[in-house]
Amino acid sequence: MARKPRIHYPGAIYHVMIRGNAKQPIFHGDEEYRYFEDILAQGLEQHSLILHAYCWMKNHVHMALQVTDKPLSKLMQNISQRYTYWFNKRYDRVGHLFQGRYKAILVDKDAYFTELIRYIHLNPVRSNLVSDPIDYPLSSHAAYTGRVKSPGWLTVDKGLGQFGKTEIAAQAAYLHFMGQTTEKELLEQLRHGTGQGRILGSEDFIKGALKQNKEKISTKITIEQIVDVVAKVYQVSPMELTSASRARHPAEARAVIALIGMDCFDFLLSDFAHYFNRNMPSMSRLVKDVRTRLTKNRSMHEKIECIKKRITAISEA
Repeated sequence: MARKPRIHYPGAIYHVMIRGNAKQPIFHGDEEYRYFEDILAQGLEQHSLILHAYCWMKNHVHMALQVTDKPLSKLMQNISQRYTYWFNKRYDRVGHLFQGRYKAILVDKDAYFTELIRYIHLNPVRSNLVSDPIDYPLSSHAAYTGRVKSPGWLTVDKGLGQFGKTEIAAQAAYLHFMGQTTEKELLEQLRHGTGQGRILGSEDFIKGALKQNKEKISTKITIEQIVDVVAKVYQVSPMELTSASRARHPAEARAVIALIGMDCFDFLLSDFAHYFNRNMPSMSRLVKDVRTRLTKNRSMHEKIECIKKRITAISEA
């Protein structure tokens, strides 16, 4: 399935993720973090982008980035090439450092901006590195709380402005918000988007974004259509997929259906849990397992890309 073009328009905000190749570390110590921040700061200024939130993990990074007139790709290519060259030279290594091209999800800032900030800042907590994000020094959380001064390359005003009119009120409301639980379904959306894996927003927001990008708006695909295509590829009957069977083969097919439906056709995990009469935790585990295997199993990856292509052909017919 051909990769969709990046969606760009002035003012767009993205959840940007860069991961180490094969989950390998991209940072080993303070000097690596500081160098990454230095070239990021230079790139932000050169390409007129705004960084609203960040978190540096050992083998990946998360950023909330807003573009102006220049596309996001200019910055990402710049820092990826510069950091890889510096890192390889430093450790006398060759080859790719990052896993493919960066992932960028266009986010509806009116509906999901604050959720994105919380998602980014709670990464170390979800990874069991700390119990309180204030104890993790490699994110913008402390700058949002006022514990540390915001570096010149980070902008917290817009983010805090979502929580209150004065700095003190906004920081208090932000900390309260950070203590609230994020639903598992929303976590999945923040990781993978709701529209073709590129967009997080309502149906109207997705249509508007595609229109701005001069892309054809496809006909709405139903769950039944996804089930029919996957069932044929996996050589199982749709009835077997909706049965109580826990056999491995149909279970994988259900997970593939859910994964494709969420990543490409705006469905929620709960839609598939309801359709297959499964509980949310079990569906979530199945999808997560398939995602993990996709990074290691080329034939499985090709199979799913073929399925996506068939379903997309139906939507564009």
